[in-house]
Parts: sequence; C-alpha cells; structure tokens
Amino acid sequence: EVAHHPACISELELKSQAQTRCAQKWYKIAIHSLTVQGKMSEAQAMWQRATSLTANGVQQIRWPSPLQTPTVWVDGLRSQPFWDCGKWPFLASLEASASTILREVRKAAARFATAYPYLRKQGTWQDLFLYRGQDWDTSLCDVMPQTCRFLVPELPTKPGVPYTTVYNEEIVIFRTEPGAAIGAHCGSSNAVVNLHLTLTGGKSALLRVGEEEVQLQDGKAVCFQDSFFHSLEHGRDSDAERISLVLRVMHPDLEVDTYKQYHQTDVVSDLKSWDRADALAQEVERLRREYRKLASAA
Repeated sequence: EVAHHPACISELELKSQAQTRCAQKWYKIAIHSLTVQGKMSEAQAMWQRATSLTANGVQQIRWPSPLQTPTVWVDGLRSQPFWDCGKWPFLASLEASASTILREVRKAAARFATAYPYLRKQGTWQDLFLYRGQDWDTSLCDVMPQTCRFLVPELPTKPGVPYTTVYNEEIVIFRTEPGAAIGAHCGSSNAVVNLHLTLTGGKSALLRVGEEEVQLQDGKAVCFQDSFFHSLEHGRDSDAERISLVLRVMHPDLEVDTYKQYHQTDVVSDLKSWDRADALAQEVERLRREYRKLASAA
C-alpha cells in the first residue's frame, strides 16, 4: 500500500530510473521480507506486481527476476551472480598480501561494530568501514598503513564515470564468529560488484549468491554481483573467526554512455552537465596528493 501512495507513484515519472524511487524501494523491502521468511511464492507475486507498474505505457521497475531486486536498476548492464576476478588485476596483489592485511585488521579489532542487525539471522556479524561515501577513514589508515597503500590507488575503479548511488564503491571488513548466519539480501543497485577476499576462517563459511553456492577460501577472492540475493553461513563446528575484506566496485560495463537515457543519479544531480575531463583531472590531483603523502612518509 505504501508503494502505491500517490507521492510514491509520482516518483516513477519525476525521478530517473538511475535514482532511488519510493515505490521501487518499498517493493524491494517487501520482497526481501518475504524471501527471508521463506515465503517464495508470495515474493514471486510481489515481484510480478512491482514489474507490472507502468507510467506513460513504459515499464518502470525492470527487475529481471525475484532473485535480483536492488533499490536502483540501471539498464544495459550484464547480470550474472559470479564474475571472473581477473577483471580486477589488483586483486592478485591483495591475495598475495592477505596475511599482511589480516595482521593490520587484528590491530584494529577494537573498532569493529555490529553489522546490519536487520540482516543477521543469528550469531555475531561485525563490520569496519575503511572507505565510505567517497571518503577514507584516515584514522583507520593510520592503524592499517600497508592495507591503505594497497587500496588508495585503486578506487575509484572507473575514474570519470558517475556513481549511481553513494554505495557504488566502498571498502568494508566483515567479521563473523562460528554459528553466524546472514540472511538473504540484495544491494543498492545492479551497478555494483563485490570483490570478497577472505583473510581467515574461509573453510567453514558458505556464500550463496542467487541459486549458486561457494565455500570461501583463505587468501582467495570471490567476485559477485550483489544485486542478486546473497547470504552467508559460518558453520557452528568451526573454531575460528571469519574475516573478509570486501571491495564494492563499479560494474565493469558502467560507462558515461550507460546514463545517456537518464537525467540524474543519486549522486550526480545533472548528468547532462557531467564533465568527464574535469572528473579525471580531479582524480589525477587526488593521486598526486596521495603520492606526496607516501613520499613524505618514506
């Protein structure tokens, strides 16, 4: 009923499909709730109601299946649960440095906080954000200097391309204890791929994305599109914590031209005036500043 409130429905016409819109958000919440309860037939029916909404004869919510219902859907991007991590070459260096990263994470362990309590089904799930809202946590980087040196040059992964949502690129460290279960959920948009590097405790953790399941492995990355429903279980028989470094990065297909049919995103108020050259110049200056910091420290 909330999704069909006139104020909600009006956003389907007033806002770009590359923005968060009330009706789509509430339908996502409803489908998520039903899915977590295991009411899959009801979730399917809710998805059908959502995708039947039209404005001026045009389908407004373009989710391809009940397994993929993000808050924002951008047309023209490939959808697949798992991706070849080779698309992000820097991941190989992170895998090789997993033990170094883990040592630094443990130095910062006191800063872990409860992660998304509305998604946790049972057990302990914690997080620690290193990069969020396009800002680095400099105090955390002081504790984790090597990790930040590895990562600072890599984000944004597609300089000059506008973000869809404020969550388009983030770096977060997740920690679970044996017996933890994270309920099925999907992300903010289909314009994000999660690069999930397990640092320790992988042998007892199962990650499910869509209808596929993989066992995590220490020192190895798994790359998946978090617009698909995904969940994680950390076995009770384990005697070790599970710690993972997760980079949320821009979809490989996302380009400036992807937005040509849209006028706005949640981050950029006027796509028509977006200046790619200016955005690239700002990124070059950012990298110069970071290089100066490293040179000074050396």
